[in-house]
Amino acid sequence: MKYLNNKISILLIVILFSSCSNSLYKWGNYEKKSFAYYEKQTPKSKKAFYESLRTIIIESHRAGRKPAPGIYAEYGYLLFMQGKKESAINLLKKEIEAYPESKLFVDRILKSIQN
Repeated sequence: MKYLNNKISILLIVILFSSCSNSLYKWGNYEKKSFAYYEKQTPKSKKAFYESLRTIIIESHRAGRKPAPGIYAEYGYLLFMQGKKESAINLLKKEIEAYPESKLFVDRILKSIQN
């Protein structure tokens, strides 16, 4: 019985680690870049974060997966802050397409930037 419990434990650990590595979404280096940007907000960290979001979206599409929830919306909002209103609106609409449950929240953002 102890031998069987050890095998089950090992199997569960393998399943746990394999499921973590095969994420449903593409996150890229989001955590590292977003922390660097929001912590200091220097021109260098801002550029790196914007590029990181763009890369996550591109790599997700190449892999046939969706970017993680909120990536389109965050990148869109940041583009709006740069004065790129049309691109921002397109990305916010993509967020709703990819994650319909975000519609209520994203519609509020769209409403505020379209006025």
